[in-house]
Amino acid sequence: MSKTQPQKNILDDAILEDMRRRNLGRLLDEVHVGFDRHALSYLHAAGYPDITAAHTHVLRTMRIEGDSITRMAENAGISKQAMSKLVAAFEKMGFVEWRTVEGGLARLVHATEEGRRLLSVGIEALQEAEAAYFSELSEAEREVLRDLLLRAATSADAATGRSSAWRRRRA
Repeated sequence: MSKTQPQKNILDDAILEDMRRRNLGRLLDEVHVGFDRHALSYLHAAGYPDITAAHTHVLRTMRIEGDSITRMAENAGISKQAMSKLVAAFEKMGFVEWRTVEGGLARLVHATEEGRRLLSVGIEALQEAEAAYFSELSEAEREVLRDLLLRAATSADAATGRSSAWRRRRA
């Protein structure tokens, strides 16, 4: 059996490491995870120590005027079963309640008074995380970043025919 010559490396370690360090997907993921941790820490310090990272799916999608589990799950990019479990936990904590509508044919999840307070603190948490995480950026730069990210998400949605929430959902 003859030995073949090793193929010449196209990349060297410096190029590879630079690509890993500067890869947009990785950077966006690091910012996302760090941002969420900061906001969650704020919620804990504000008197909501039982809120977990999984619960943020409910916080991101619950509406004061009510919404269906199906729509909440779609907006969060998780299964209806997973959202149902999270909403059940929120119901036990007193943040949401079920209300029957449309002649008893549909049930919607509504924020309770305590849920509204949690949502208000959640907005504060997001503002605090943004201020802390993007302190190096001016407000004008933050707006440019928001616009660029919205354009990228919209472009990806158009290319795939699916919303960003759908892409997060596991098949």
